[in-house]
Amino acid sequence: MGLDLFIKKYKYQLQAAMPNYDVAWEHSKDDPIVFEDGENVRLSFVSIADTHIAPNELSFKNLENIFSDCENSKENFDALLMAGDIAEYGRKKEYEGFFSVYDKQKVIPNVFLTMGNHDVRFLYKRNQKIIMDKVNEYLNIDTNGKSFYSKDVKGYTFIVLGTEKRVLEKAHITQEQIDFLDRELKRGTENKKPVFVMCHQAFAETHGLPEVWKTGDMGEQSDLVRAVMEKYENVFFINGHLHGGVFEKTLHILNEEKNCISLSIPSYRKQNNFGHQDCGVGYYCEVYDDKVVFTARNFLTGKSVENEFSKFTFKLI
Repeated sequence: MGLDLFIKKYKYQLQAAMPNYDVAWEHSKDDPIVFEDGENVRLSFVSIADTHIAPNELSFKNLENIFSDCENSKENFDALLMAGDIAEYGRKKEYEGFFSVYDKQKVIPNVFLTMGNHDVRFLYKRNQKIIMDKVNEYLNIDTNGKSFYSKDVKGYTFIVLGTEKRVLEKAHITQEQIDFLDRELKRGTENKKPVFVMCHQAFAETHGLPEVWKTGDMGEQSDLVRAVMEKYENVFFINGHLHGGVFEKTLHILNEEKNCISLSIPSYRKQNNFGHQDCGVGYYCEVYDDKVVFTARNFLTGKSVENEFSKFTFKLI
């Protein structure tokens, strides 16, 4: 059964499972982003997840608010990390909408993309090619048809992991990808700088799993991937998928001795399930010589997020 036929046949079931959050959100300019020490920040980026783009103008407009918020802040951002579920049903028009919004903005020069389960559950090969072709174009690299890659920005290494076959909710990470992660982590941490790793799914038994989301972890290779990450110091892992909001499980310390950290990014397009539940929320990151700071932000409304889990500061070792 083709994707369009599937959607038509199960239209009402899908609508019931996926309520429409595409309302006209106003973006405020009264509460701009301000870094702790803008003159000494070495790297900065925005992390979002689960945009679940639908092919309609409100969905596209709400995505534009991210870039409006960054432009209004007067701070400089080096990258956008999009932790999967770019599209709702994995349709071409959804990707075209996402990329058209990114193409029009001028404030974030690099975008790192990974595939979520909504991107690949119906049409893996086609959508994997759509997304990876854009990665190659935007980052000026060659992923060689793979779902994983890395690139350095301002001397800091970003590593992106992604499923290598269609899996309904989890990911399939091959040994080749695990070996790639090991090599890139070794290279990226040799100069004692932090490294940032992204995948759509979280590690097993982190961020409240499996209680908060029964099928929310990476899958069979989760422990193997985590073991590689925990070999190195100052590694920060970013995932989406859980729609957890900003709450006590947003942060998970993978290895305190190594300063290996996992941060679960809330859903951008849909209301979240715990704590601060608003849609539109992500985190922006400031990297300094001696610390890394993550701060929650509602990029949709242009406002700060105020709760005890909205800001995390990590001293580098």
